[in-house]
Amino acid sequence: MTEPRTGRLLPLPLPSAEGITARDRRTLLLGAVAVVCVLLLWVAIPFVRSWSEREALIAARRDELARLAGVTAAAPMLREAVAARSARAQEFAQRPVEAATAALAAGVLQGIVQRYADESQMNVSELNVSGEPDSASVALAALPATLIALGDVYGVADLIDRVQHGTTLLDIRELTVQVNPSRRADGGGELLQVTMVMRAPFVTP
Repeated sequence: MTEPRTGRLLPLPLPSAEGITARDRRTLLLGAVAVVCVLLLWVAIPFVRSWSEREALIAARRDELARLAGVTAAAPMLREAVAARSARAQEFAQRPVEAATAALAAGVLQGIVQRYADESQMNVSELNVSGEPDSASVALAALPATLIALGDVYGVADLIDRVQHGTTLLDIRELTVQVNPSRRADGGGELLQVTMVMRAPFVTP
């Protein structure tokens, strides 16, 4: 709007509260409520997500502590399984692997160790059997083998028992049981890892 004489722009009149209709007031009110809701969601969603992640992490840590407590409680079982070899060795006749060549004996030995792990419900992550006899063998030629398997306490104890007291003569040189180093941060995966280094005497028919 301009002044007729001077041509200057005149300020526009501001609408008064009386000039706002009820419909306009409802529109403004709904807009204000919408803005407040958006702000609340913007603040609340990250908080809820952070809280859920924290609760999930706490639950996973609590479960892991319970599992580790189970390992500690089962330690005597593992010691008894290892110490029982000499006591039970006289009850079963153990025989060396029999094959025409060392390479064939290695294949037979690999199948035996894999079967022991399967029967103990252990997951084999590594199984290496040499096709060449151990140079340290004295009385009988023996094949070196290394087994790394994953499982729970009962599977580890059962595997040790089968290796030590099965019908195949196996000489355990090294035995290590530890918490699985590859276990997921959320507590998933197998709890224990067992590593066995052994020698298996073999004879040719």
